[in-house]
Amino acid sequence: MKKGLCAVLIAAMLLGLAACGGSGSAPAEKAEEPKKEESASSGKVTELTFWGHQEEAWNISYQKIADEFMAENPDIKIKFEFFPYDDFESKVQTSLMSKTADADMYEIWGGWGLDYANTGALAAMSDDIYKEITEDAYPSTYGALEYDGKLYGMPMEFNIECGGLLVNQKLLEENGFSIPTTWDQMIEDAKAATVIENGEFQVKGFDFVGWDGVPYMFAEMIMSQGAQYMTEDGKFNVTSPEAVKAFTALTDYVVKDQITDLQGLTDASAMENFQRLYAGQVLYVPHGPWVVADGLSTFGLKYKEDFDYVALPWFGDEVAFPAETGWSIAINAASDKQEAAMRFFEYFFQDDVIMAHNVACGQIPAKKSVAHSDDYLKQFPYAEPLVGILDKSIFIGPFNTDNFKEVVTEVFTDYCTGGIYGSVEEALADMETRLDGIL
Repeated sequence: MKKGLCAVLIAAMLLGLAACGGSGSAPAEKAEEPKKEESASSGKVTELTFWGHQEEAWNISYQKIADEFMAENPDIKIKFEFFPYDDFESKVQTSLMSKTADADMYEIWGGWGLDYANTGALAAMSDDIYKEITEDAYPSTYGALEYDGKLYGMPMEFNIECGGLLVNQKLLEENGFSIPTTWDQMIEDAKAATVIENGEFQVKGFDFVGWDGVPYMFAEMIMSQGAQYMTEDGKFNVTSPEAVKAFTALTDYVVKDQITDLQGLTDASAMENFQRLYAGQVLYVPHGPWVVADGLSTFGLKYKEDFDYVALPWFGDEVAFPAETGWSIAINAASDKQEAAMRFFEYFFQDDVIMAHNVACGQIPAKKSVAHSDDYLKQFPYAEPLVGILDKSIFIGPFNTDNFKEVVTEVFTDYCTGGIYGSVEEALADMETRLDGIL
């Protein structure tokens, strides 16, 4: 998840599966059948309204794509309305709950699909778009948009939290280290580089602690040992020997090895872990690739000189990790202009168009054909450590990911601070019970 939006996206899916009821539940009452829109041959122009959140690079990219589309399709006009994120989230979800034609197209966080795909609030994608997405996009990118054999949105990105490691190059060189190629090497480096003075960290060796970091590290560490964190019948399984080993290691890094602390979860005023790395206070941070832009622009650092972005070594012997559905666009089922909106979506999902948007927004492409293209990697070289592992991912699961992260981070924090759980096994048993409660 984009960290520029992390604080607000934490609330993005609080409606949860109460509104969805899981993939096996019956759909809610459908919205009224939209009126048929004016045909292009009538000489009238169809105006489409698109709601999105305010983010300069994204907004510029959207407008450029729309301008090029409108030049080829003069019978369609696209009008954008961009809102501060808090206002945007509220407006979109209020509109979807009320099933009103406030806008024709929405930018949505993928997980919202779990709340609205089965309610009749979103229009199903055309057969052509459905075919292209399911044949060329990674399953995790549209998992939350799928319901009853149809898709209710178009994925724009592969939202990846696993597989990449941000490295402070100067701290690496000062300590005489090389880029780690194994998990053990990375942890040993982290221990050696950590500096604590008067009980306070001056340098953290490996800072994974955060809202996304802890849950994703825990899940990928289980999977890299060849196990799963969910059973075949859709229940959580975080009490396995592999889960115990993963949780023990993660909590030891905080409590025993002290190569990081709980600041990323307990101090809302603190800098993000990747920002601390750019400020010279952390050696290694596992993270998605979009944080590279912050090092280049906000901190004015040089890629490959001040910092690097490399492949994260795996805890176990396998390359395997979960991913949730990220930023997507969807069509309002209450709109009477769905045909025109679908034409815009078909244009947007073309390889060259979606690639330009991915590069502009610092995203990993949802489409395999784009993610593996030489042109994309030339324009966005930071994706190099990740594109080769995208097919090793699985869709994180049909549940509210904020609820999942809340449970995992709370149990993790409570165990590390002591006094609540007597053992790792006790903590994980409680975690498993609470996680099953979010399904």
